[in-house]
Amino acid sequence: MVHRYNSCDDRPEVADRTTNFLNMTISNYFKWPSWRSESFKIRGNMTKCPGLICVRYFAIRILFVIYLGLVVFALFNRCNHCVVTPPESLMDKSKVKDWTDNMCKPDLQTLGVHYEVVQDQAATFEEISAANPQVKSGGKWSPSNCKPWQKVALILCYRDRVWPLQLFLQRIHPMLQAQMLDYQIFLIEQSGTGLFNRGKLFNVGYLEAMKQGQFDCIVFHDVDLIPEDDRNLYMCNDHARHLVTAADHHRFHLRYYNYAGGVVAVSSHNYKRINGYANIYWGWGNEDDDFSSRMTASNMLLTRPPTAIGRYHSVPHMKISRFSKSGNSLFLGWRRRWKSDGLNDPIGMAYTVLEIKEMPLFTRVLVDVGGPPDNMDDIRRTHPEDVSLWWFLTYFYP
Repeated sequence: MVHRYNSCDDRPEVADRTTNFLNMTISNYFKWPSWRSESFKIRGNMTKCPGLICVRYFAIRILFVIYLGLVVFALFNRCNHCVVTPPESLMDKSKVKDWTDNMCKPDLQTLGVHYEVVQDQAATFEEISAANPQVKSGGKWSPSNCKPWQKVALILCYRDRVWPLQLFLQRIHPMLQAQMLDYQIFLIEQSGTGLFNRGKLFNVGYLEAMKQGQFDCIVFHDVDLIPEDDRNLYMCNDHARHLVTAADHHRFHLRYYNYAGGVVAVSSHNYKRINGYANIYWGWGNEDDDFSSRMTASNMLLTRPPTAIGRYHSVPHMKISRFSKSGNSLFLGWRRRWKSDGLNDPIGMAYTVLEIKEMPLFTRVLVDVGGPPDNMDDIRRTHPEDVSLWWFLTYFYP
């Protein structure tokens, strides 16, 4: 007698087979079965597989195919404007108008110091000052026995990060002195407790720094990132230089090739040319992607040091959430907005300087940058998404 079943659930052996199927490993999932094998055939009659198992089975395979497709796409989608260059390339005498034989010549062989950050051994501000007696008030230093290649302004956006700041200053002053740079550190502190605006603080830092001196190079720096290698020169070239090639919180891998977060060095001329950072991102995220896109649109290369040199330690801290989770949608409308949202935006760049004070290790600029608009939906309607899915893939998957 031949038994015919309407579905798998009617079969007496379905419970055992279902249990065995669910206990299969992921590696077995990727072995495409023969649907005419004995596992799915009873007495020569094809039967249906259990509904929930079928959905799971094919969903995993579809996701795997999508993932594999992105990997293959990333392999062939080269970032043509991303270039790894050695630190020596920053000291090009052909780029210096008033070249002299007395130019500073830091020995990169002796600078190859692997600095280990000990988080529980942050020195006090007084101890850091005592260890760096040649640093002048305002966080200024310049070599006395040679002519520095560039005049550098290091800009930190800041609020309520005393411990990371101490770790950073303890490290950065000896490193920049070893690199023989003419530098000044600016701490741009946002007042109040409202949403943080990293991009606008960097813009404010640029404007306030340029009021105090004609800086050739601007280094925009997160206070929680500590450089590990002295050979990672804090200097600018004709394009943009992303100094964070590998950070420990990313397992010492670059997140993606167009990434320009953490520490970026840009000449004062180029920073003005790309209209600075966007002012529209309140909270955490996307202002660095917007900044990277502006550089690409301005035909600038994104250069980096080798991975072994561009290593950073990240001091743990709590991330601030986005405002209304609008960062991604705003970023997808960057193309129409970047020439008007930035340094030349009279409304977006409205700010009030509450205090400028030269501290022993840095120049503190306390500033009120205002707050986000009452309704971000109006901003999104004014600046709708203007990039395609293809552009999105080429940006995040090279």
